[in-house]
Amino acid sequence: MTGKQWTIVSASTVIVVMIAGLVAWFSWHAQPEIPGYLKRMGGDFTLESADGPVALQAFRGKLVLVYFGYTHCPDVCPMALGVISEAMHALPEADKERVAALFVSLDPQRDHPQLLKQYAGFFDQRIIGVTGSKDLLEQIAAAWHVDYNVPETAAGENYAVEHSTFIYLLNKEGQIVELFDEKTAPPVIAQAMRRWLD
Repeated sequence: MTGKQWTIVSASTVIVVMIAGLVAWFSWHAQPEIPGYLKRMGGDFTLESADGPVALQAFRGKLVLVYFGYTHCPDVCPMALGVISEAMHALPEADKERVAALFVSLDPQRDHPQLLKQYAGFFDQRIIGVTGSKDLLEQIAAAWHVDYNVPETAAGENYAVEHSTFIYLLNKEGQIVELFDEKTAPPVIAQAMRRWLD
């Protein structure tokens, strides 16, 4: 092989290695793919908190964890909010300000905004408790594929609200990108958030 041929082969090898490196870099840093069924779920909403209206759209640029439940929930809701809190705490310090969390009450009859603030804050001060009118909650639940049922005979304090238990992860554009539940290990959720923050 002549010197000229060797130079051409060496240059070609360098180019191939550079291209392979670029492909690997983009593959590593590319945002994960959003499953098709999740693209048909979700949507913006504005609900009431103890500190005034909270618009989901206001969190653009941050990841958001959203959970639907109610404060009188005996087991699943406390577990889910605990998981959300632990997942947020598991993030590196630099990322903690880049995430938010909403606890949406499906039981506005009992869960007034001040109670929601106290309840959500017990688990993590960054979790914002919100609720709205029965009609508005029904619209949001339909768009987010939340199954729930408040008994028609609900009166006083002694009734249970049946509800689905998804923890929704929204990307920085407000799209639902992953689903978890109260049994998901917090490090799993934290790892997913780091992927979507990159």
